[in-house]
Amino acid sequence: MSEEPRKSGQNPLARELQTLGQLVRSRRLGSELSVDDTADYCGIAPETLSRLENGEPSRTDQLFKVLEALGLAMMVLPRSDADIALRALGHAVKWHATSLTAADTLNVTPQPALEHRSATPTLFVDYDGTLHAGHALLDTTTGEVTLESGRPLLEYAPLLAEMLEPYPEVEIVLTTSWLQKLPFDQVVSYLPQELGRRVVGTTLGIKPRLSYVLNGSERTYVITSYVYGKGLKNWMAIDDSVYGAFHFGRTPGEFADRFVLLDSSRGISDEEAQRRIRGWLSSIHGDSTRGD
Repeated sequence: MSEEPRKSGQNPLARELQTLGQLVRSRRLGSELSVDDTADYCGIAPETLSRLENGEPSRTDQLFKVLEALGLAMMVLPRSDADIALRALGHAVKWHATSLTAADTLNVTPQPALEHRSATPTLFVDYDGTLHAGHALLDTTTGEVTLESGRPLLEYAPLLAEMLEPYPEVEIVLTTSWLQKLPFDQVVSYLPQELGRRVVGTTLGIKPRLSYVLNGSERTYVITSYVYGKGLKNWMAIDDSVYGAFHFGRTPGEFADRFVLLDSSRGISDEEAQRRIRGWLSSIHGDSTRGD
């Protein structure tokens, strides 16, 4: 069994000025420097440094002077890459915690009534944080895939295969970001055969608008768009990135029970996730015996 990453001090993620200021102050105090000495070394006024540490707006050039003087680096990364880096340092981040808690910050376009054209049970399946713990590091040259968590690749896939075994009619649509870097056939090849033969498509061709990307609900939007495009009646999505599900559909909450938002450190090994998946499978089996 691999060791959990050891937490390396204060979480380095700054998502607002107050946190950035706290990180700067913590670094300065850890270096046993006074405000006056640090400001003098940076070539700025002590009042400017104090305002920065208190989370007040400051000029960008002054900020970078302070970061450089204190040996700090600022990195701008996609959330998926930042998530990997933070977890490697022992820090987990729930990106939706601030972006999706207030309904008035989530701009979701109202959707029309869903015209059901297919009753085929469809399961949307992610890989990272779903069929294994953690997120993948993909080498597009060699095709080698490793996990930043150190856990076995797709270790929970046999569990999903076991849950689906009594339901041969269930089809799988892949939502994994691996599809952006690896060919479809290669991505499917990592699955056990009993799951691979169920795969009928992906959501790769659906592009979310920037607003969905910025508020963290792009995966939810992509899946919902696929559902509407295919007219799916019986579906569920298992994923660690399906944020804001309550706001999708014709009315708030219409699709909330169709999305299983997973803890990326546990994936579908989580007992509550398994309960929901098995419950859905049982319900769609009942639907198929009754008919439309």
